[in-house]
Amino acid sequence: MDIASRVKLLVEEIAFRSVEIDEPLYTSNLIDSMGTVDLAMMLEDEFGIKIDTRDIIESNFDSINKLVNYIKSRIGE
Repeated sequence: MDIASRVKLLVEEIAFRSVEIDEPLYTSNLIDSMGTVDLAMMLEDEFGIKIDTRDIIESNFDSINKLVNYIKSRIGE
């Protein structure tokens, strides 16, 4: 399973619905602050990375695409 598919499953678990890969997560209120913390922890477990709290910003976390790009930058892909 590729990174985008893995991230999509985690996001949908938090959002409780299907989410498009480029759909905004914050501005469409799919994920709130608690959901963001949960998602960050899930991503750390799934990909074996450490997410600095300073990285939990809209430019990294506002869509599945942005999350994929962030994760790729962390795992050197």
